Amino acid sequence: MKIKRAYFSDGVKNAADELAGEVINFTKETGAKGGVVGLSGGIDSTTVAYLCKYAFDRDASGLQLCGVIMPSRANHGSDEKDGLRVAKNLGIESIIVSIEPIANAIISQTHGIIENYFDKGNLYSESRAIVLSRIAAAKNYRVMGTGNRDEDYVLGYFTKRGDGAVDNNVLGDLPKRLVRDLARYLGVPEDLVNRIPTAGLWQGQTDEGELGYTYEQAEIIQNGFDQGYTSIQIQKITGFKKEIIDDVSKRHRITEHKRNSPPVGKVNLSYGEYNEI
Repeated sequence: MKIKRAYFSDGVKNAADELAGEVINFTKETGAKGGVVGLSGGIDSTTVAYLCKYAFDRDASGLQLCGVIMPSRANHGSDEKDGLRVAKNLGIESIIVSIEPIANAIISQTHGIIENYFDKGNLYSESRAIVLSRIAAAKNYRVMGTGNRDEDYVLGYFTKRGDGAVDNNVLGDLPKRLVRDLARYLGVPEDLVNRIPTAGLWQGQTDEGELGYTYEQAEIIQNGFDQGYTSIQIQKITGFKKEIIDDVSKRHRITEHKRNSPPVGKVNLSYGEYNEI
């Protein structure tokens, strides 16, 4: 028994060109003049920025890209510098917006309801979404999502009304390891390619530290489930601990609501004829 993993069928160059075409078509078909991406210095947001620039440079209609750096006290000091470095490398407009005052205002006005680090961390993500949304609307741009397959589809490891509140999700079909391959092709600096993933939700937070396993393990486990294997079979094939396999399965199941459109209430309705007066 073997678990299959995804690879770029026609090579990374063709994948980059295909994704670039999708970015161009989506942006233009929605009547937008460009895109906005939140730059954290992390591999996903950096790759999206490089891909969008790669795409927009191929188009003759003058689509523009804006990078927004949104630091908070939860961020490492290098995050802002790395975000600005990405914008400078690409030669795109950059805007710095501190989200600390925004989050603090909401915390203050909710009178102590939002108090634990987890809720505050998600509030940071939601505050960033507000900033990106309003800048995008003001410029007639679209918010470019930065989630990958491991985070979004496999684990639901994103804030539904935060980094999940985007207009497209160009990397959503790529596991983290293929995002890194794409990043290298697009010319992302190697130190950013290999940066430890973090959502910037609280000080010292890292994705894999919080999860207790790697994105590659999560990818393999979910691939096993998608290919019809049981958890026992996956454990036998991979040698991964049962606790890890069970956690991936649980996260995938309980976060299904994040991946779906909000349910619409259904009632029996009868339609009569409309007679114009």
